[in-house]
Amino acid sequence: MSDAYGKPWRVERLLGSVGRVQVIRYETPTGVRLRLVAADRGREAFLDPLELEGLTRIRYKPIPTLLAVALGDGAGEAAEVWRRHAEVAEWLQNEFALVGVALVRAQSEDGLLVRDMNAGLAVVLREPELESLLGLRHMDLAPLVDTSDLVALPEPDIDED
Repeated sequence: MSDAYGKPWRVERLLGSVGRVQVIRYETPTGVRLRLVAADRGREAFLDPLELEGLTRIRYKPIPTLLAVALGDGAGEAAEVWRRHAEVAEWLQNEFALVGVALVRAQSEDGLLVRDMNAGLAVVLREPELESLLGLRHMDLAPLVDTSDLVALPEPDIDED
C-alpha cells in the first residue's frame, strides 16, 4: 500500500533475531519504531525512540515487569561497548529522542544494545527481557519515560573520548 505520492505507507527491515524474538526497523509516515515479534507471531511490540531511550534508564528506575540486564554501570562502560558496535547500529529518532540500536553478542549471549545518544546510557536486552517487552503495554513503560525524578543521571564527559 502506498500514499498519494506513491511512497510506501510502511517500510519494514529485519535487523535480526535475539533468540526467538525478531527485531525489525518499522517506519511509517508517523515515525520510526522498533518492532519486536515473537517467533510464533502471536505477540508483538512497537517501541518508539522515546520508549527505547527510557529502557536505558532501567538500572536507575527498575520496573517489576521488566528485569533488564544492564551492561556496565555507567556511561563510560556503555560508551566502550557502543564503540565496538556503532558502525552497524540503526539510528531511530523522533522529536523527543535519539537512540542507536544494534544486535550484539555479550557474555556469550545475543542481545539488543540500546543507547541513548544524548545521555550516553546503554542497556543490553537479552531474550528474556525482549520476551517480557512483548507482554507490556505502553503505559507500563511510562515510569521509564518520565525523567522528572531523575535529576542526577550520570552524563558522559564531552571532553573525554
